[in-house]
Amino acid sequence: MKVGYIGLGAMGAPLAQRLIGTYDLCVWDINTAAVAEFEKLGAGVASSAAELAYRCDVLMLCLPRTENVRQVIFGAQGLAQGLTPGKIIIDQTSGVPEQTRDIARQLEAKGVAMIDAPVAGGVAAARAGKVTIMVSGPDSAYQTVSPILHAISSNVFRCGERVGDGQAIKLVNNVMNAACRLATLEIVAMGRKSGLPLATLTDLLNKSTARNRITETMLPAIVEGRAATNFALPLMVKDVRQAIELGMNAGAPMPVSSIALGLLQTGVNTLGQDARLEDVVKLIESMAGTRLRDDAMSMSMSMSTSTAATAGRDELTVGYVGLGAMGAALVRRLMKFRKVQVFDVRPDIVRDLEADGAVAASDLPSLARDCDVIMICVPDSTVVREVVFGKGGLREGLAAGKVVIDQTTGDPSVTRQTAEELRALGVALVDAPVSGGPSGAQAGTVAIMCSGAQDVCARVRPLLESISPNVVYCGETGYGHIAKLVKNALGACNRLIAYEAVAMGIKNGLKLRDMEKVINSGSGWSATFERVVPVLAAGGRSASLRLELMVKDLRLACETAMNCGAPMLIANAVRNAVEAGANELGGDANIDELARLFEARAGITFAAA
Repeated sequence: MKVGYIGLGAMGAPLAQRLIGTYDLCVWDINTAAVAEFEKLGAGVASSAAELAYRCDVLMLCLPRTENVRQVIFGAQGLAQGLTPGKIIIDQTSGVPEQTRDIARQLEAKGVAMIDAPVAGGVAAARAGKVTIMVSGPDSAYQTVSPILHAISSNVFRCGERVGDGQAIKLVNNVMNAACRLATLEIVAMGRKSGLPLATLTDLLNKSTARNRITETMLPAIVEGRAATNFALPLMVKDVRQAIELGMNAGAPMPVSSIALGLLQTGVNTLGQDARLEDVVKLIESMAGTRLRDDAMSMSMSMSTSTAATAGRDELTVGYVGLGAMGAALVRRLMKFRKVQVFDVRPDIVRDLEADGAVAASDLPSLARDCDVIMICVPDSTVVREVVFGKGGLREGLAAGKVVIDQTTGDPSVTRQTAEELRALGVALVDAPVSGGPSGAQAGTVAIMCSGAQDVCARVRPLLESISPNVVYCGETGYGHIAKLVKNALGACNRLIAYEAVAMGIKNGLKLRDMEKVINSGSGWSATFERVVPVLAAGGRSASLRLELMVKDLRLACETAMNCGAPMLIANAVRNAVEAGANELGGDANIDELARLFEARAGITFAAA
């Protein structure tokens, strides 16, 4: 089988090179230098697209836009002049699905089959044979060309028989990548401007449920001072615009993605047409008035976070206050290694834990007197202060040398005030909120964001590590809570970006399962997407969190951003959407109920797809 390839640019060239030696490859391109390089590698060369079509059984295209594809096929000396019935065209362009379907219909009238097979993953992955290929089109044509596609990459995903669906799924993937990229950079800029090192943020995010493809690839690259991609910024603008146009044409609103497009277009307008996707870092830095990459002082801080343990797991007596879903799960994890004294205003919850081996404290002062370390997990920082300083609170039993560990997702400024007041009593405060939910707590996989005096954190580190080995030291008091707000804001953004993009895909006729298998291996992936999509399909819960608590966390994150002067356009849009959702669904509703709002606004049903 003779294969022809047109479009030997940054992506097309490494894709075509994968075929040399396996297939009889012939190429044509308006870039004669690129053609000459392929000739040196042993590929045949055609003098025109028409000649290439005449000589080859399968014609592959990787061009900037669908209008370029149309011109190469139907223009002067185009492929159409050399096509005969039975030949197959594979379009690897990131194109416009409906326009591609129109081209396919015209070719079908000539007896020529067309499939679309766009790729995702970048140039390095193309060279290594690891790009994701999304293929849609007639099954008979796919069976014929499947070996060719597998010669390019082992990651080939069948996306149905309707031409253009592969391109549509790629647009869903790319708009998720773009929105998650901008959200991640904006939120991390808030963390950096608040004083957290990027290396610390990168570590904790990638140990948390907020991780996405950007935290795994781009953030480590920034830390190390290298580029993560060489993708052209104008091409990302094109892809995101096409995704939003799909939504507009189908009636699926995409407000978060529209903000991402605005930021990307601002990047092109200010940085120029030659800007790379990496350059959006400069845009976000300029907007936030900070640097993402750590300076020498921040790097020194991040390298000093390996707080050496100074006490064994079993030397400290521990009390726990706040036995809600998360607190109870953390206590059960702790009880695998030690006795734990517990207190909660709800006697039934205390009795349940007592039956499992916990020791019930009669009141807060007695718990404080009996324990070296008192851990707290309550709804917010106001409740923390009531537990500590209120009538009948911990303060009445605290003594110098004791440690309070606040595992609440709280307000950093209030936490610092509480720490200062406790310090006057000779009591240390460590803020150590966790990420990963009750199931992660019981499994010992949560991420713990610990901050406070280094010697105190070192003292309690073995205790925290008995909950989970994923302990990240974040610096002085309050930084643990800021880190948790960074994580929670990004997790919320990941969730709403997934709902919005998937709803657009479904409104355009895509199957939920097809999007799931492609995006889970693609650049649009997030841990949230991976958890949420099975729930969209089959029901159930992906998390145990009430909407009112998500609203609280997003408000704290956005207030922190406003206080330090870091605009978070996407996170604020997500906060507004979640607040509206809480008003509509009720604050007690689980966060998975937000999916219902996206169904209503797009006029789709996730489970039916």
